Amino acid sequence: MKWGRALAVIGFVPVVAIGCAVDEALPAPRCTDGGSALIAAQSVPTASQIPCLAPLPDGWLVASVGIDQDGTVVRLDSDRAGDDAATLRLEAECDISNAVSAVTEFPTVARYDRIDRLEPGFRASRFYVFPGGCVWWSFDFDNDASATESVAIGETLELISRDEFNDSLRETFIDEDI
Repeated sequence: MKWGRALAVIGFVPVVAIGCAVDEALPAPRCTDGGSALIAAQSVPTASQIPCLAPLPDGWLVASVGIDQDGTVVRLDSDRAGDDAATLRLEAECDISNAVSAVTEFPTVARYDRIDRLEPGFRASRFYVFPGGCVWWSFDFDNDASATESVAIGETLELISRDEFNDSLRETFIDEDI
């Protein structure tokens, strides 16, 4: 079964490599099974960390996943915070101007937060910066949504080092570095 999934994933790899985009046909990246995380890893080959999402909290769903040679974008809808309420991006670099350093939950990654507006409608960005890349959330909530929704959805982010990700892939089904 894993080989079938591996072949399906490998079939997507040339799409990214030649500069085309993969959009909306993929699930959110997960660290446990390769899947779209494999393609996300290739979208920013310099990134030392690969973002993945744990299962989403109740009321949240993946609206779209876009992956191309410039990075990965995962858009999330919420029944409380609205459509496109949260967007997760993996890019080669981030603009952290006007952001402040914050305590990070990932030991080898720097975190910066920028709050644009608390009410009405929470608007903020959360950046995780590491060698070769950056993962960041943008929150754009409907007027009546609480900023605490950003905590719930933010806790779904997992970062896995590229080395650990490659080791996991080798153990699972691929004998190549990404």
